[in-house]
This record gives sequence, C-alpha cells and structure tokens, in this order.
Amino acid sequence: MPTSHIALGDPPPACGVLESREDQIMALLGALGIEEIEFSLDGGGDSGDSTLEHVRYADGHEDNRIPDIAIGFHPRGEAYTLESYLENLASDLPEGDWINNEGGYGEVFIRPTADEDERFEYNMTFRDEYEDEDEFDEDLEDADAGEDAR
Repeated sequence: MPTSHIALGDPPPACGVLESREDQIMALLGALGIEEIEFSLDGGGDSGDSTLEHVRYADGHEDNRIPDIAIGFHPRGEAYTLESYLENLASDLPEGDWINNEGGYGEVFIRPTADEDERFEYNMTFRDEYEDEDEFDEDLEDADAGEDAR
C-alpha cells in the first residue's frame, strides 16, 4: 500500500496564496460577510477627517462600526486594527490632495467582494483656492458698497 508524504508547514498544493496585504484584508472582510464600507472625507488647511458612514453586510444589515480585530502590531507593540487600516486606505485612495490648502470632500467606497477593478470607488470634489479667494473678495466689495450707501 503506497503512503503519501505531507510535509508539515507546506501549504496544500491547490491552495491559492494571497500575495498582498490588501488582498488579505479584502479576503478577511469577505469572510466577515462585509459587502461595502463607506467613508466620508473632508479636508482643508493641512488637515483632514475621515468618518465611517456605514458597513453593509451580505445579509442586508448595516452597522456604523468596523469589527474590532487586531491585524498586526506596531514596532512599539501596539495593536494595529482593521479599522485603522481601512481608514488609512480610504484616506489614500483619492487621486488628489483633499487635505492641504483648500482641500476637498467626498466619499470612498470599499467593496471587498467585488471584482478587483470595482473594489474601490471614490467621488471627490476638490476646492479651488482661487475661486474661493475671488468669491471672498467679491463678498468684501459687496460689504464695502453696502457701508458706503449708508
């Protein structure tokens, strides 16, 4: 009777390996039954805020928090959580500077179970500092004209 040899520690031959950290996180979110996560972003003046709007699960229910799961450790020994990873990911996805100067605002969607090219979506509006300055100057001129009329 032939015997098979299995080396301990080797992955099974048919096992796919998730190559990137992002793929691992998306697989974890899928295993948790999460279909969509939405963050809103709002920034300007060298700072920005990202706010979790909702977490939608495959069974249809929504929550306003991400499961509290440690996914690694910082060199200082502090746990690095799933929530902090996703918040950083959402903040880095938009192609544009939504934080500095006049900044911008919008929303980011993370869909872990979608096809790779549809996994991330963002809708951002970037504030144009020159438009705002012109509007501000016009408001000042209108205010001065009102005072002159008195």
